[in-house]
Amino acid sequence: MLRTLALAFILLFTTTFAWAVETEPFDPEQPFQQAFTSNLLRSLLNQALDALEDHLEITGNVDPDDVTGDRSGSLRFKFYPDGKSKSDQHLTAEGSFHFSLEGRQHD
Repeated sequence: MLRTLALAFILLFTTTFAWAVETEPFDPEQPFQQAFTSNLLRSLLNQALDALEDHLEITGNVDPDDVTGDRSGSLRFKFYPDGKSKSDQHLTAEGSFHFSLEGRQHD
């Protein structure tokens, strides 16, 4: 009988103590907010940009206007499959373009 009273007292004491302690509501976004800080995102972005720079090179130029107002230029893409830092082998695509004022005029 004494055991039963002691057990009942312990259960009553622990349940009232648990109710007295306030618990914060669970926020399912909290682990993601802590894991993805701005520094981590910056680091991932910098790694992606470094990899892009190592594998892709884009160059181009636009010639200044001539007397007629026509403009021309060129654009070149170089793709390095193994990266510039590992190999000089690359694939190249080149193109040129021409802007003319005559094309803008309508009859």
